[in-house]
Amino acid sequence: MSLEFYLILKADELTDELADTVYEAGFDDSSFTMRSGKAAIWIRHREGEFKEVIRHALEEAQRGGLRVSHVEIENAVFA
Repeated sequence: MSLEFYLILKADELTDELADTVYEAGFDDSSFTMRSGKAAIWIRHREGEFKEVIRHALEEAQRGGLRVSHVEIENAVFA
């Protein structure tokens, strides 16, 4: 099973500056996109146990200075 989820950011638009921050934070293997009116990082194809992959992505975002609102998995939302 391929792991796929979104980190929903506390940003309302995709800007070049935010894109640079996303990729510099280590998400160069992910997609920077919009989801439900918010900037988001779509993460997929990372190896490991699901909870640990999410935890690592959240830590990666925090270290990179990104403000994450929540994580979405398909139609599920985790605040």
